[in-house]
Amino acid sequence: MDLTALDYTYILLAALIVGFSKTAIGSIGILAVVLMTIAIPGKDSPGVLLPMLIVADIFAVIYYRRDCRWDILIKLFPLTAVGIVIGYFSLKFIPAAFFPPAIGVIILVMLVVELGLTDGRNTKLGGALLTGFVGIFAGIATMVANAAGSIFEIYLLQMGLTKKDFVGTRSWYFLIVNIFKIPFSANLGLLTAESLKLNLMYIPVIFIGAFLGVKVVSYLNLNVFKWVIRVAVVVSAVRLIAF
Repeated sequence: MDLTALDYTYILLAALIVGFSKTAIGSIGILAVVLMTIAIPGKDSPGVLLPMLIVADIFAVIYYRRDCRWDILIKLFPLTAVGIVIGYFSLKFIPAAFFPPAIGVIILVMLVVELGLTDGRNTKLGGALLTGFVGIFAGIATMVANAAGSIFEIYLLQMGLTKKDFVGTRSWYFLIVNIFKIPFSANLGLLTAESLKLNLMYIPVIFIGAFLGVKVVSYLNLNVFKWVIRVAVVVSAVRLIAF
């Protein structure tokens, strides 16, 4: 990878956002995807981003290790694993440019449904059909575009969780999911020794972003936190559609 000083700056900002998104507002992580794509065009971009996501997931899990709804993860992860396999094979036959806009449109539809059915009494959309859709679609989205954060967050908004349970459940989910993706990404040639060396340079930046995220969440009340999540979901969806 022949990178300029500006490219390194984009990657630094992406690393900072990755850390912040994992301990605070997950949906803004799409901005890291965009910055990484600008700095490193082509298939090398997700290969650099995946280890950063895992490092940030580890930081988040260490902090929120006691705050997790495992019953939610037990239902979703097997379905997500199926989605990752579908996404892996899809990348072999479908142009990568097809996926971001399609994912963005579906995210917006999910958000409209969530807003329409939430009436202030913690209405839950946790039925088997929706759980199956979210699990499989999140797996496809994370494999093809590292864009499952918004999907999962919309789902969690229905569960009536505390802020810590929300972030903790999300943190454990994506740590497991991103580790599960490693062999698939390696087989696609997305992970290389060169990309891993680049990742090592930015671990301190990821940590700073994660620390800032913890501080920001601690100052937000639950209702504000939920609306910040929704706004971030809209921004991420629009960015995917215009990708």
